[in-house]
Amino acid sequence: MKKLLIVVLGWLIVMTACKKNSDSAIPVTSSSFMFFNGIPDKVYDIWLDTTQVATQVAFGKNSTYRSMRAQLYTMYLVDASDPGKTKQLIGQINLRNKRFFSAYIGYDSANKLNIFRTLEDDLTPPAPQDMKFRVVSLSYAFRPNGQAVAMDLFSQDNRIFRGIGFTQFTPYITLPGDSVYHFNFRRTDDSTIIPSRFDFPSKPGKIYTMVTVGNALDAATFKTFTITHN
Repeated sequence: MKKLLIVVLGWLIVMTACKKNSDSAIPVTSSSFMFFNGIPDKVYDIWLDTTQVATQVAFGKNSTYRSMRAQLYTMYLVDASDPGKTKQLIGQINLRNKRFFSAYIGYDSANKLNIFRTLEDDLTPPAPQDMKFRVVSLSYAFRPNGQAVAMDLFSQDNRIFRGIGFTQFTPYITLPGDSVYHFNFRRTDDSTIIPSRFDFPSKPGKIYTMVTVGNALDAATFKTFTITHN
């Protein structure tokens, strides 16, 4: 009996050691997250579950990428001017292993409802002489009948994207780097040029997201911001 007990104890010790080695071999998954603030006159702190991941993100600004464990998170905003620091739940984001994600906050035409959008960011480098570019639309415009107006993006008279609607986004495209693009937006349903023309200088190897906010038909509120992801 004593010999059997010694054998059993030895087996338990071996199994416990194997379990510890097995547990320690489980990889810790990691993902990356950034945030863009598209709400005028607001400055936000950002939380994923109980972790503060960005601080004092002003209108038109984005946070840097923050490395997080890959899992599903609940995302909260905190108005930086709120002395009580009340958390506002805005949605969830599923961060996947070895990938990059971004979240975008905008507002509707009545400035009463926050618009929440999450995207995966493809940071695969372009060819050394090229750059990668996409558009995220948080801007709105409406016809007299209430239907939304979509936008096309041109560089001078060369159309790059067609039919970008409110809260929509384009895929990444590859364009020559080390160039200056003369951008203008136009309504998809006619040739009306939206009152915003601007030059966009690019650099080889860079990955960009252009974010539009405000009323697309009103030069006073329509704005564009550029995120450089790398």
